Amino acid sequence: IEVEIEMPAADATTLANQTRNLLDLLAGDDCMDQPFASPYTFFAATVTVDGITRDNVGVRKKGFVGSLSVEKPSLKIDFAEFVPGQTLAGVERLTLNNSNQDPSLLKSCLTYYMFAAAGLPAPRCNFAHVRLSGQDLGIYANVEPINADFVKAHFDDASGNLYEGTLSDFRDGFDATFEKETNTEDESHADIAALAAALTSDDAGLLSSLQPLVDLDEYATHLAMEVMTNHWDGYSNNNNNFYVYGDPGAGFRFIVSGPDGALQTNNPFEAGPLAPASIFATAVLPRRL
Repeated sequence: IEVEIEMPAADATTLANQTRNLLDLLAGDDCMDQPFASPYTFFAATVTVDGITRDNVGVRKKGFVGSLSVEKPSLKIDFAEFVPGQTLAGVERLTLNNSNQDPSLLKSCLTYYMFAAAGLPAPRCNFAHVRLSGQDLGIYANVEPINADFVKAHFDDASGNLYEGTLSDFRDGFDATFEKETNTEDESHADIAALAAALTSDDAGLLSSLQPLVDLDEYATHLAMEVMTNHWDGYSNNNNNFYVYGDPGAGFRFIVSGPDGALQTNNPFEAGPLAPASIFATAVLPRRL
């Protein structure tokens, strides 16, 4: 798709330069006590997609650390940010990822396609050619946003809790960074806490404790696909770039995210000499299994 974004030059410059610093994020004893705050703000813009134009659209930068760029910022477009109910072609939001770790620009869409082909919930993905205030930013991965609409499209029961995991895990010290994406009026993370508690069970009782809380068969497939695609920056190897949905009928189900570093031979975050050679097992769930 062709995406043209028009906003004042000063706003475009401010947007591109908003950033995060990993040292600042992880400074202080309380740095992991809550989801990481976003430094990004929405700017009003006129957005044209394949010749269809909407005015007063919210556009902001996105990304944690590895995908940050001033020259080619990843972008979130929200047609309803300033005009409630506004959509384009029935879509309220676009997520445009710069594929910063992928010179080929192909790996995100290929990896999402492979996870979906394995029968796993995964966002749809195609490509966008993006211009921002006259500047050609090149090709982006146009990824289906993982939000309430995604839950409705991919799961039979959409009433459960969707969480984004960023340096997150089901264990002390990492469980408070999960960011709730649905049912946000209820601030409880009781389902996260329940799985964390189950993962402290002894070996004999582990599977029976986990069975009601996580879809273990589906997670085994998810883990296999993380390994086969070498998605080293996902949940199982790096506690990062993933979503979990608490499906009322099945327990937690994992959703792949941010795989622009997949489909390569190296792994910059090896889990160490005690880790299994055949699978990723940095995170507590694969390590206990």
